[in-house]
Amino acid sequence: MIHSVMGGMHAVAALAAILLGLAVTFSPKGRALHRLLGLAYAFSMLVTCTSALLLYGMTGHFGLFHFFAVLCLINVVVGVTQAILRRPDWLCRHLIWMAWSYLGLLAAAATEIAIRLPILKHLADDETFLLGGAISVVVMVIGWATMPHWTRKVLADAAMPASRS
Repeated sequence: MIHSVMGGMHAVAALAAILLGLAVTFSPKGRALHRLLGLAYAFSMLVTCTSALLLYGMTGHFGLFHFFAVLCLINVVVGVTQAILRRPDWLCRHLIWMAWSYLGLLAAAATEIAIRLPILKHLADDETFLLGGAISVVVMVIGWATMPHWTRKVLADAAMPASRS
């Protein structure tokens, strides 16, 4: 349940980031559509992370979720910077930083969904916190374990001449 305007803005921006991140992931890399969707994703992530830093309803103070919002914000900023500066090997760094930002978003979303399930309302606060942490860890480990496979694929596709892709 959304309890404030800031919470509503956070939820809308996070949902937009999930959908845009998915679209960016499956769009042909390097083309205008990928760039446009990527900028929209980056903007929605900036709103998501910034609004997360302004929400204190759960604990009343800066906490672990705020720390992860800062970490995710850093991932997005560094990932976008790689594409702007285009230094040697920028594509690999851009891919990795943006991938971690999306994995962090998915981990946060999975945690948020799970801890709000009615079937889990009986859990104590510390149990809910541990469940959320476990879900986040599982999502991030799956992403980490599969990252070498799909990064190789994306980088190989990017190395192909335009006539072959």
